[in-house]
Amino acid sequence: MGPTKDWADEERPADPGRRRFLRGTLVAGAAGLVGTAVAGAKSIIPSPIEFRGTVENGFRYGRPDNPNVWYAPLSNRPVATTDFRLWQGASVLWRSVLDETGAVVPGSGFPAVIVCVEASLLEAPPEFEPYVVRADVDGVPAAFVAVYARCVHLCCKPGWHQYPVPDAFRNYIVEPRTLLATDSATGAPDPQDPIWCLCHNSQYDPLTLVRDVHPPPANVPYIGARYVQGPATRGVPCIPLRTAGTLLEGIYDPDEGGHPEWYSAYCR
Repeated sequence: MGPTKDWADEERPADPGRRRFLRGTLVAGAAGLVGTAVAGAKSIIPSPIEFRGTVENGFRYGRPDNPNVWYAPLSNRPVATTDFRLWQGASVLWRSVLDETGAVVPGSGFPAVIVCVEASLLEAPPEFEPYVVRADVDGVPAAFVAVYARCVHLCCKPGWHQYPVPDAFRNYIVEPRTLLATDSATGAPDPQDPIWCLCHNSQYDPLTLVRDVHPPPANVPYIGARYVQGPATRGVPCIPLRTAGTLLEGIYDPDEGGHPEWYSAYCR
């Protein structure tokens, strides 16, 4: 059986564009299985299913584990800057594959988290501007930041405000700038929890973008949201952003400023 498709390793098409044609393989019902060869035994893993579809560079809302989060009714819709209020964030899919009917192919796409933050609190040098989209939200200059939602600790999926961070998990190595947030209407302090990976409690600050390096054997430098609590030991990679009207898009193609190697260097 051939290997399943790793979206970070896909070949770049000759015709670049915001939506790209893709021919690949998916393994139905066998994702994540590791087969052991046994002489004379018949494989229990089904044959690959071939499909055709388009890969979109935009983001789509996923189905949240917590049905009470604000974006739960928006499941499967494209992500727009106008959807957000200040300090809202969402777990989304980036670069989903769409079949001929326009439906998302299950199992495709990168998990991502998008957060709308107060622009005045964002700490990032000017050369990091490609990783930020700026817009006016609630009458306040805001910034949108997107990160690859795979924790650098063990590749679990961090999220934004799915649940409050317990006090026991606030032993920060440096105070996250999200705690400096204020209410846009009153100016009163309104501290916000960082991005939190519930599995092992690593946390990341989307207001502080830093340079980091995936460790050996990858040795891949990247730009990410700073980690503020372990067991993570480095930031979570950012996704370069742009807009198409009000829709948010991530940049993947290296010719356009994308960095596919950032996402395949530590999680498969």
